[in-house]
Amino acid sequence: MSLFRRSNSIAILIPVVSAVLLAGCSREAERGKFLASVRGNDLRMGDVAPHVDTSSAYAVRNYVSNWVDEQLLYEEAKKLGLNESPQFEQRVKEFSMQLAITMLLNKEIYNVPLNLSPQEVAAFYDSHRGEFMASGDVAYVNYAGFDQRSVAVAFRNTLVSGTPWSSAFSQIPAYQIISVKDSVYLKGSDANGAVWNVIQSLDPGKVSFPIQVDSVSYIVQVIDKISPGEMLPLSYAAPQIRERLTIEKRQKMYSALVDSLRSLGNFQINPSVAISDTNSQE
Repeated sequence: MSLFRRSNSIAILIPVVSAVLLAGCSREAERGKFLASVRGNDLRMGDVAPHVDTSSAYAVRNYVSNWVDEQLLYEEAKKLGLNESPQFEQRVKEFSMQLAITMLLNKEIYNVPLNLSPQEVAAFYDSHRGEFMASGDVAYVNYAGFDQRSVAVAFRNTLVSGTPWSSAFSQIPAYQIISVKDSVYLKGSDANGAVWNVIQSLDPGKVSFPIQVDSVSYIVQVIDKISPGEMLPLSYAAPQIRERLTIEKRQKMYSALVDSLRSLGNFQINPSVAISDTNSQE
């Protein structure tokens, strides 16, 4: 299917063949495919691929349409000379500098893998214990969803007979298991209301009867419960601790990078900047 648009001397040709795209042609075969052109500026499949799923004809058409709009707007801006104004040049300079800085920080800091040891996480937990108190009820559970209530009942009977959770699935066909969550923490806001109500009624170590939610039958095994005001276990707090430690480490890496650049002395600050401001609150 071809779509033609004409606006003055601007000719746009967009041949998008849905059947070919949906067939999932190889990247090499698609890279040179011509999609659109505005004043000699061509858009090809290889330009689109980094931005959208090229196996979707809809995604490609949408991207091409937006690209054409942007190119036409840019051409109009050039016709008015906006891209040659001092303001434009200043903004380009600022954007260019910020982009270069971002790429540098990604290379030197944010894309650098950080290996946080269990000892570091535990040490942070111990030194910030007051920050890890439960603000509401938290349950530590196993739960699984099945496509039929009878399957859920059979699974529960296996658990009640003493079979460990991880082993109880061996007698269940995989296609009848909808979902499985092993050893997860749940709050009321995280769980389905019906499931949470059953969890609250169970003591640690107990297994629920099937809980029907739409077409899925759930079985929940309560491992432990944490009441409001109680200390959250390290396993619960660990993800948050790792995030905080990561932020702290990257902040230190940033400071070290800036300090190392300043130590080279390749800069000057006018002494007048250091003159005390009588209106300063520092």
